[in-house]
Amino acid sequence: MRQIVGELILTKLSDPRIDRVRTSVTRVEVTEDLLTAKVYVSVMGTKGQQNRTIAALSHASGHVQELMAKKISLRHTPILTFALDAEFKKTLDTLDIIQRLAEEVAQKDQARIEAANQTSQAQGQPDEQLPPPGNTKQDQRS
Repeated sequence: MRQIVGELILTKLSDPRIDRVRTSVTRVEVTEDLLTAKVYVSVMGTKGQQNRTIAALSHASGHVQELMAKKISLRHTPILTFALDAEFKKTLDTLDIIQRLAEEVAQKDQARIEAANQTSQAQGQPDEQLPPPGNTKQDQRS
């Protein structure tokens, strides 16, 4: 059902409030009796764009149901409601935080290596490169 609704939004709706490139159906929750379905949508954009898209999809829900009835074989086509998928946004935010932290750790590791090399050069010791993280025996045991 997620795929069908996603295809219908992409190919059959022409509402200018829906940016089809930035809108995707992430999941659909259907009740046990198959009479209602909540369609979770991810909209990449501002809060205003997200609200406009949800309003447009809610306005077009009857049309989407009608088109969906032609594609699926159920006794009753579920009544669709649309909602923003907050979980998807949280996942993206978490991945962004992890990426920034990984970059910060890499920068600190590089600074540590450069500082160690400068210290060894100042003491007249041969230039000894410290191994990058993950390449030492201790790192491999962890």
